Amino acid sequence: MIVGIHQPNYLPWIGYFHKMLSCDVFVLLDDVLCSNKAERRNVIKGSNGIVSLSVPVINKKALIKDIQIKNELNWKHRHFNSLQGCYAKTEYWEQISPSLLKIYQHSGSKLIDINLEIIHFIRDYLGMKTPIVRSSELSGIKGKKNTKLINICKSLGADMYLSGNGAKSYIDENDFQNNNITIVYQEFEHPVYPQRWGKFIPNLSIIDLLLNCGPNSKNYLSKQIITKQ
Repeated sequence: MIVGIHQPNYLPWIGYFHKMLSCDVFVLLDDVLCSNKAERRNVIKGSNGIVSLSVPVINKKALIKDIQIKNELNWKHRHFNSLQGCYAKTEYWEQISPSLLKIYQHSGSKLIDINLEIIHFIRDYLGMKTPIVRSSELSGIKGKKNTKLINICKSLGADMYLSGNGAKSYIDENDFQNNNITIVYQEFEHPVYPQRWGKFIPNLSIIDLLLNCGPNSKNYLSKQIITKQ
């Protein structure tokens, strides 16, 4: 069984869901310190290029699951308006925007709340069946870094761990091998798809793909899926 582990990012990019689609179980690593801006920030594309969306938070150095949002700043309204300004004329805005609006209107007071809702919505829209598990809800998981990842894999009965290529420089493969877990590195080539506003820009939030390509979005991910063993 293949397990992938990743922090719960805000409006994740395409590679995030390619990783999820490649797994049998996808674990959201939410009981570690917030160390990556991707957990609260991402980018979309407008008429003048990149548009940055950042969630204002109170306690950046807390565990991801405990980070509180500054909801009094009315950022949700601004983010939805930015999405509307960039994508209102795309083919699938009318289909997808009601779900996005509902998420922005009703998500809770923590960063994990809105990130979870967005991740689950995108997974379901893409027709993906990969179960999503929060690391904070797994019992008896101890250790840091490699040890924590290994213990998560063992708790789920995984014999394969799907890692991003960026981890090759620091992950200790011997630790995994000693625990009978094989590391598989994600092989992802960013697809080029129909996109508004001129020259194609990669590495945006997957929302850009969904609003431009709708139900066909999954095809841009599934063409590159590794063979599960």
